[in-house]
Amino acid sequence: MQQQSNIDQLVMLRSGLDPSDADLLKSVLEGESIQTFVSDNGMRAAGYRSVVDVMVKSTDHAEASKLLEKIVTMPRCAIPIRRDDDGEEYACKHCGSVRVHPFEGEVPTFIPGIRIAAKKSDKWFHCLQCDSHYREERSRFSGMPIAFAWGGALGGFSIALYMIIDWLRWL
Repeated sequence: MQQQSNIDQLVMLRSGLDPSDADLLKSVLEGESIQTFVSDNGMRAAGYRSVVDVMVKSTDHAEASKLLEKIVTMPRCAIPIRRDDDGEEYACKHCGSVRVHPFEGEVPTFIPGIRIAAKKSDKWFHCLQCDSHYREERSRFSGMPIAFAWGGALGGFSIALYMIIDWLRWL
């Protein structure tokens, strides 16, 4: 069996990371033309949350370490795990990170100057990874009443349009 050369040998750069942190480090390194490997064994594609390791070739280890020395990431075990009533981890609906915490205060909206008051009982969360705010439960405003209102409005519009066309036909 032929022994692997030092050029092709992979060296661990960071280990035990959240998948979103590993993707961030990979994008930084690949932006500097350093080939990077993430060891998740395809588990993220299957929908499983797992810890991942970032690896580079042994020839690039010194340069990669220098690039990442100012980037601080928390190991997956250092992030407090928050679970819902079913036992599943809370994860950001925008980026998938589990670095979320309950939020109470004013939530900014896409309309300038308008903010939503977030209470603890409303289950608002703030993602530390992408700085987004989201609500775990569906809004009370959505659902069947809105569907019936839209159905009635569109149905009324269709009947009115039909009556106008019918009236114009007899002129």
